[in-house]
Amino acid sequence: MADIQVNVSYAGGDNSIAIISAKGFIDTTTAPELEKKLEEQLALNKYKIIVDLKNIDYVSSAGWGVFVSEIREIRENNGDLVLANMSPDVYDVYELMEFSSILKSFDSVEEAISYFTGEEVPVKTSSEKTRKIPEPASTAVGSGTQSRNPETVEQKKPEQSAEDVFSMATSELGRRILNVIIDNPYFEVKEIAKALRLPQYGGKKASTGSVKRELRSMGLLDKQKRFEIAMKGKG
Repeated sequence: MADIQVNVSYAGGDNSIAIISAKGFIDTTTAPELEKKLEEQLALNKYKIIVDLKNIDYVSSAGWGVFVSEIREIRENNGDLVLANMSPDVYDVYELMEFSSILKSFDSVEEAISYFTGEEVPVKTSSEKTRKIPEPASTAVGSGTQSRNPETVEQKKPEQSAEDVFSMATSELGRRILNVIIDNPYFEVKEIAKALRLPQYGGKKASTGSVKRELRSMGLLDKQKRFEIAMKGKG
């Protein structure tokens, strides 16, 4: 995979909107560079973030993990992280993995800026994109405008709520484990066990074996299933 180039610019009357523009591929090797830029913006208290994917041809699971890893903190600070300018191939994965239930997407950076500022932008009458055009769906954070979420398949299954996710747990340890998974979708079993010692997850030690048993009882030994549950729990 090629190296990635990541640049940051700002928009909005007070430069409160950070635009992270990337070029290349986002995979296991390059995702840390993107994550570094994101963390830098959070350190500057920039919680309105647009990731411009115009020049990105591929996003691996590691890349998607960067986008959702800080979403809880961002939204707790009255902000949001949104995506813009996805290529058809990247957008297909975005739809397939149901990231539309977690992250909003826009056809252009201008529309993404409008989401944060509430200022309307001219509607395009045509598009060179071959993918489906998202239709208005949910209300934007801090404004009266609407975001454009992907058009869903008619027979799509009902969304699972965060409450439904926690109903999977049959013990206190199970609920604590689910909290870790929701905040850290890509943690391995050992990392989950280590995180359980932190105050925000109960501050109690748990062996790797006990974590495995809880994960098995909830059907979450598979890392991909844990990731899917994390996405639903964040919703």
